[in-house]
Amino acid sequence: MNSTSKILMIIIVIETLLIGWLLYDKFEQQKENKEVNRELVQVKSEKAVIEEELITISKRYDDLKTDNKELNEKLEEQKQKIAETLEKLKHVKNTDRYKIKQLQEETEALKAIMKDFVRQIDELNTKNKKLQEENKEIKQNYESVVAKTETLTFLKDSLSEQVRIAKSLKAENIQISPLNKRDNPTSRARKFKKVKVCFTIDDNVLAAKGSRFVYIRVAAPDGIILMNKESGMFKHHGREIAFSSKRKVDYNGKKTDVCTYYISDTELVPGKYDLDIFMDGNQIGESFFNLK
Repeated sequence: MNSTSKILMIIIVIETLLIGWLLYDKFEQQKENKEVNRELVQVKSEKAVIEEELITISKRYDDLKTDNKELNEKLEEQKQKIAETLEKLKHVKNTDRYKIKQLQEETEALKAIMKDFVRQIDELNTKNKKLQEENKEIKQNYESVVAKTETLTFLKDSLSEQVRIAKSLKAENIQISPLNKRDNPTSRARKFKKVKVCFTIDDNVLAAKGSRFVYIRVAAPDGIILMNKESGMFKHHGREIAFSSKRKVDYNGKKTDVCTYYISDTELVPGKYDLDIFMDGNQIGESFFNLK
């Protein structure tokens, strides 16, 4: 092999090695570019997940409600921190994995804080509900005791002269009209809505004159006094007893016509309903009506 052939062979070998190296370098660059692209896609996905979680947490705070002013202020502070974290996320480059990692950790911390707030509010709501139920039970027990301990028997002992004069007032011509919701007469308990009571206070020149209340007590068949939101208590011989309804009247010693209503907010049961009329702390009339 002459010198020319040797030189040509060397050139071919060098070119072959150069082409091989170039192909290898291109392959490595493509591999590296794929890895970079994969990481960029992953980073974008992580940013999207962080953003979605932050928005979800913020919306959850909007649903948290409490009457506690101090707790509400803390909730607002956390919502502000979430907004700040979202703002920081918008300005983080997709290639900055360190900052994205930091924001992931901040988001996890915000989620943990929100779960703690949810737990606190659930506990407060449970305690408030329990207190409300206890207060309701106490009120119901009180009203039940007051109503059940009332009887239709009143003091008839000798009274002072002033009391005897007041007691001499009488309710005459007592008319009782059970009505339905259309103000039509009814005798059925399930259709009963209210009862109209009309009567005449007789004349008595010795009785005190002026404005005062007439009280009506309606007792159910079991002896319980019917009461609604307008009902209450009045004094009878030094003690408080329940009334179903009341009406203010101006009495001048002459016959006075009076009409009043008791409106029921509960469904009644069939049976006999006793009705008593009081004025100046004394019973001045009584009657009854039946529902079937």
